[in-house]
Amino acid sequence: LLRITDTIPKEKMMVNGKCPHCGSTEIYVSQTPFSDTFMVRSDSGPAVFAVESYLCLNCRAMELHAAERSPSLFGKDKALIDEIPKSRNWKKVA
Repeated sequence: LLRITDTIPKEKMMVNGKCPHCGSTEIYVSQTPFSDTFMVRSDSGPAVFAVESYLCLNCRAMELHAAERSPSLFGKDKALIDEIPKSRNWKKVA
């Protein structure tokens, strides 16, 4: 999974079992592989990426971590960092 720990310290992320928003330890992670996914559509064809989802039951905050590559079972292996910028359904926030 693509981690953003280079820019956000792990203690500020739910992966450590504590909510960075409210401090609760009531953190749950999805345990169903490939049930949480998102699609990237581009001229080179669609790519589906797995997502690891974390949820705080106290404040309802959700944190998502996207896989770095689309699995080959969904077609040609594609890199998230290459696909998002040329995507038709994901736009960069100005």
